[in-house]
Amino acid sequence: MNKVVGILTLVFLSAFTVQAQQPMKFGHLNSNELMAAMPELQAMQTQMESEFKVKEDQLAVMQEELQGKQQEYQQNASALTPPERQQKEQELAEMSQKVQNYYMLAQQQMQAKQQEMTAPIVQKLKAAIEEVGDEEGFLYIFDLSSKVPVFNSEKSIDVTALVKAKLGIQ
Repeated sequence: MNKVVGILTLVFLSAFTVQAQQPMKFGHLNSNELMAAMPELQAMQTQMESEFKVKEDQLAVMQEELQGKQQEYQQNASALTPPERQQKEQELAEMSQKVQNYYMLAQQQMQAKQQEMTAPIVQKLKAAIEEVGDEEGFLYIFDLSSKVPVFNSEKSIDVTALVKAKLGIQ
């Protein structure tokens, strides 16, 4: 029994020693730089700009219509009876609220759309980083684009080029 325990201890210690002799590899990259270089991000930005333009144009039409009605009301207010004035003011208030609601809803929709479209791009970048880490034997890969101050040793390897290659970016 003591022989078996001794052999197992020897095997365990030799495996630990072999692993301890392998150099610990640390890498770094700038994820913002990588994201900016991805064609998927550029395509997403183009689509977002197009959708923003549609919403912006619709909002401009609504605002012009509201301004026209406000000017019409101001020009004719003196000729209206108090109940007619009250009805027109109510219509203008409702129209103004509709424009504000459209603006807020459009902002929310654009933010949600951007998050929805960005998620697969971020996932693709993350997968490429993980693949490079696994293939190249890195213990950690640090992102230098974070707001947290980091120390970047000369021993840390810049893996940006490897990740770009994995993503097919020149």
